[in-house]
Amino acid sequence: MSNPFAFFGLTPSLNIDAKSLRKLYLDIQRGAHPDLVSSDSDAAVISEQANAHYRTLSNPLTLVKSFLDVVGNMQWNENQLPKDFLMEMMDLSDAIEEMNRADDASMNNVKQQLQVYFDALTVDFKHLSSQVEPNIDSLGIWYQKSQYLSRLRKNFEGIVEI
Repeated sequence: MSNPFAFFGLTPSLNIDAKSLRKLYLDIQRGAHPDLVSSDSDAAVISEQANAHYRTLSNPLTLVKSFLDVVGNMQWNENQLPKDFLMEMMDLSDAIEEMNRADDASMNNVKQQLQVYFDALTVDFKHLSSQVEPNIDSLGIWYQKSQYLSRLRKNFEGIVEI
């Protein structure tokens, strides 16, 4: 996929103004959306790209991934999670697998553990995004931790829904 920042004429940043992005997106759609212009195949492609890039830049996780791909280029290592974090995640994964779904206290305990990690990630992201030039390695670790925790949350929610 092409560079979503360049597509909208934006400088790569973790702090994209949502209203400005929405305006850019709508301006492109006004000139390219198949329902608004003739059946020009190039316009349809542009409209589809606008949809995909808008979704990418509107989601914090995919925004960070795009930022790393564009700015970090080859500077960040995709496999650099700290061993202590991985051990904690293994313990949390075990807790998810072993929890008693019939016991609200057991469920809430695991849910709270997950929330503690997500809260820490939120704080870390605020710190990273406040930097003019965020540390690529730290941002890469944040991204990997977020992905890992998102998978654990999906596992937890899947078990809850059974």
